[in-house]
Amino acid sequence: MEINIASVAGSRSSWTQSLFTDYQKRFDSSVKVNLINVSPEKRKNKVNNLSKIIEKEGKKLIEKIPDNSINISLDKSGDSWSTNDLYKNFISWKEESKFINFLIGGADGLSKEVIQNSKEVWSLSALTLPHAIVPIIIVEQIYRVWTISKNHPYHR
Repeated sequence: MEINIASVAGSRSSWTQSLFTDYQKRFDSSVKVNLINVSPEKRKNKVNNLSKIIEKEGKKLIEKIPDNSINISLDKSGDSWSTNDLYKNFISWKEESKFINFLIGGADGLSKEVIQNSKEVWSLSALTLPHAIVPIIIVEQIYRVWTISKNHPYHR
């Protein structure tokens, strides 16, 4: 199984990269986790071009992920899941596809097209979270549900 966390983001700080890598290494060979970054579009004259900017960023994300995979969009309008909900989804996704993609938009979110073409839309929180830590939250939660599936004591 391959899990891709694809994000519209600029450069990442060393501490966020280090923490992500720490979780990435915890999976056994049955799971490969990738962090895919695409650069954000320039935001000149944002008022008139915002929808085009978001659309371009969405297309960049889609170009970076495998076809025939399950896409999960991260959006504030999405469903809020408990760990048990995520676990059930994870088991289902694992049976449906070898590729699962978590899509994180830029500063202004994901395009409607990306959201509409996703299997699920997930809201991590009603809070506004720093963009740099969202991939870390996702990889930790995926690691958590993966350990549940393996009867590993990480999640108690």
